[in-house]
Amino acid sequence: PEGIDVSEMGGFWLAHEGSGTVGDEDRPFASPNVLFKLDDAACIEQVILLPAEVNAIQVRFGFEGVAEDGDFVVVTFQRAWQGEDHPRIGVYDTVYGEWSFVYYPLDTPESQNGGWVGLSDITSLGGGEFLILERDNQGGPDAAIKRIYKIDLNESVQEFEVISKELILD
Repeated sequence: PEGIDVSEMGGFWLAHEGSGTVGDEDRPFASPNVLFKLDDAACIEQVILLPAEVNAIQVRFGFEGVAEDGDFVVVTFQRAWQGEDHPRIGVYDTVYGEWSFVYYPLDTPESQNGGWVGLSDITSLGGGEFLILERDNQGGPDAAIKRIYKIDLNESVQEFEVISKELILD
């Protein structure tokens, strides 16, 4: 598990990062990314998979954070998947049981040690607004990016749009 959020409907949402990359012999696909709905006793009520066409391009950098906002559960994908320029943010509609996606523009790596930048946790502010932790994969003196951004996923956001972000804390 990579992310957990308390549900307003009772229980919890749990984001499980899948394992492996489709088509990579060195890091073969072993399991998909899964969104779980758990009850108050942590028993699984619902298992939610991504659409098959999304699973077909999985890389090992999958679900990281999860946040509920009304009838929607939002997950962050750590890094871009095969053939994509940006990581996804997945929005699961709990009423209709459907996924929609937008893309998140990552900062460019700044560490003297190189590395990469990815998404981590997400927290709902309500009303379609969220805080996202964006960070590099560096630690100690090599760490350069550990930032909190605000995003707005209101109704005007179009599916597969590269959304904008507002720096809240560096």
